[in-house]
Amino acid sequence: MIPQTPSKPTTFGELFDFYHGYVKVLYSYVQTENALSLETLFELNAALDHLSRHWIYGETETEAVARAFGHLKRSCLDIFKLKVKEARRQFDELRRIDTSVIDNGDFDRQLIALFQEIKREATEARRLEGEVQPDTHDPVLAFERWETVFKLCLRLEKEFYEHAHLPWAQKRAHKGATRLRVEGLVIGVVASLLAAALLALLAPTFRAATGAANSAMASERTAGSGLGYWPPDSDGSAADRTQGSDDSPP
Repeated sequence: MIPQTPSKPTTFGELFDFYHGYVKVLYSYVQTENALSLETLFELNAALDHLSRHWIYGETETEAVARAFGHLKRSCLDIFKLKVKEARRQFDELRRIDTSVIDNGDFDRQLIALFQEIKREATEARRLEGEVQPDTHDPVLAFERWETVFKLCLRLEKEFYEHAHLPWAQKRAHKGATRLRVEGLVIGVVASLLAAALLALLAPTFRAATGAANSAMASERTAGSGLGYWPPDSDGSAADRTQGSDDSPP
């Protein structure tokens, strides 16, 4: 777990106590995930730069410590937010798995409730970052709220993302998806075979009906030509096509 909320240092000794007892502890949590951001590294570098100015440019210890502490504090805030980002990734990954079978559904209900709490606490912690704190040795207000968020993120990782029954649920979901794919393939093949069989069964009937229709049309045209008229055209016109009429031109 993370250490006690630090107070604002005023000496080099207090500053390095804060670095070793707080910053490095947070740093180790995200370093194992290879998730350390460039912004965090920039803040650490800036803190070192301010410390060097005490000896290079003659800044007072109090001034150098205050400015270095500001950068170390922002590096911690960046790490807190990285942990929330990681918790979001873990939550989304868990929601893509059918975990409703774990703990009779309590797993899902508790997971969703926990992540909602993480979002609420992170929103409030982010708001406190902008509040100006008196220059005292009191604990950093924003850190206190972010520490709550950090602990909730660790809880999500330990109790849900690393749950003992999660591999079983993943395996079960994989088997279910494979079964659905196989069933879909079988249904598709059976439907194709049934369609082919039905078409083969009805083909003679279609051919007979088509032949009868063609014969009827041929008979109608033959009869019409003998009586001096033709059946209506396909466009519905019934133009007189009398053949051999006395009025027809030679």
